[in-house]
Amino acid sequence: MLPIAINRKLSLPITTQIQAAIRERIKDGTLHPGVRLPSSRNLAGDLGVSRSVVVQAYEQLVAGGYLRSTQGSGTRVATHLPRRDRGAAEPARRAEARYDLRVDATSSALFPSREWLRAYEYVGQSIGGAGTRRYPLGVPELREELAAYLGRSRGVLTTAAEIAVTADFDHTVDVVWRVLHDLGVDHIAVESPGAPRQARIAERAGLRVSGIPVDDAGIDVDALARSGARAVLVTPVSQVPTGAVLSPGRREALLRWAADVDGWVIEYDRDGHLWFGASSGPLALQRHRPERVVYVGTTGAVFGPCIRLGWVAAPEPVAERLGRTPLGVPDPLTQLTFAHFISSGMLDQHIREIRTLLRARRAALRDAVEKHLPGARMTGEPTGIHAYVRLPQGVDDVRLAALARAKSVLVHPGRHFQLGHRSPSSGMVLGYGAVRRSLLPEAVGLLARAMGQVNAR
Repeated sequence: MLPIAINRKLSLPITTQIQAAIRERIKDGTLHPGVRLPSSRNLAGDLGVSRSVVVQAYEQLVAGGYLRSTQGSGTRVATHLPRRDRGAAEPARRAEARYDLRVDATSSALFPSREWLRAYEYVGQSIGGAGTRRYPLGVPELREELAAYLGRSRGVLTTAAEIAVTADFDHTVDVVWRVLHDLGVDHIAVESPGAPRQARIAERAGLRVSGIPVDDAGIDVDALARSGARAVLVTPVSQVPTGAVLSPGRREALLRWAADVDGWVIEYDRDGHLWFGASSGPLALQRHRPERVVYVGTTGAVFGPCIRLGWVAAPEPVAERLGRTPLGVPDPLTQLTFAHFISSGMLDQHIREIRTLLRARRAALRDAVEKHLPGARMTGEPTGIHAYVRLPQGVDDVRLAALARAKSVLVHPGRHFQLGHRSPSSGMVLGYGAVRRSLLPEAVGLLARAMGQVNAR
């Protein structure tokens, strides 16, 4: 359909009116570049005019550069407007960077589209009335599957009754902060360096926030105890941005702290299931003190941006309040599809494939850093979708990130993640979730050229 007003009382030919209407809609952005238009036969029928009138209008618009016509593909809006009609109607766009090495960047190539469609089709044929009902905590089938899967793969001690399905991490942690605020918590802690948005979300929930230093062994529990906070958000495996893994001693100390202050640990298990080292990685912190740990996970690192699903395994006081809080859960069909994706073994198989892919990318990134960035050192354990690179003394990481952006490389400087204290060293956080292995050496090579400019200045 292409609604066009034709005024037969005007002396202006109908062909000219059709041309003018389509041209105006292209110029004002109503008709987007690449959009397919109705066939000349269909548009003529819709307008009640001769097909030859529409054919002539289309041909003249093609000649003018507004449309393009391809055999088998129909008539479409041209990708670029004629030069005389550019300007306000076609605002200048900043060129997209070729290499996205930001810490949370992922690619749709991570998404198992064929397997997901197979699961979707299976659920669509057998859904019955379950797809029309709404469950505040998520559909029972998915909560059952998540409880079993998390227990088997991550050692999480939970039941379906304690599981809540959510949409994504930001919304999940916002809900958790608000629930803890209702439970009397007004001061929370986050890792520093850490993801800045975590602190912003907590502040919006009315909480006071303290940044707690992180070193190679994870969060500094002694500093946490001195802060006076009663809840803390930690990433025990592949901490963002340092890549640190919480040491066994720190894990025990953190759980003792939670019991001593009658507090809570929010465990974001972002990359625990993506461990690809020689031995198996650490299990969830939650299994050692389930009454004090709120366990949070998402599909982001294994599905990319295509499906946004999250979950919370919470102790009874938190789980009970989550049931009375709008969680923004995904539609039931998506939840049921994910439940089948787990139960059929497709999730296990997909994670094995993702581990292999990410292991190869991390190795390529390490080799590229050693080759192109002399004096830099990649740290962190073999897991997840990012690595931390410590830069040589005196390199300005913020300036380096800006110069890299000019060379079509998006990357986060270490200072982007500082909360409340400044690290004496500079570094870059290199994500490899969105860049193919074969392109990583080229991306790091461009980063090296940018570092050369920083050193020269």
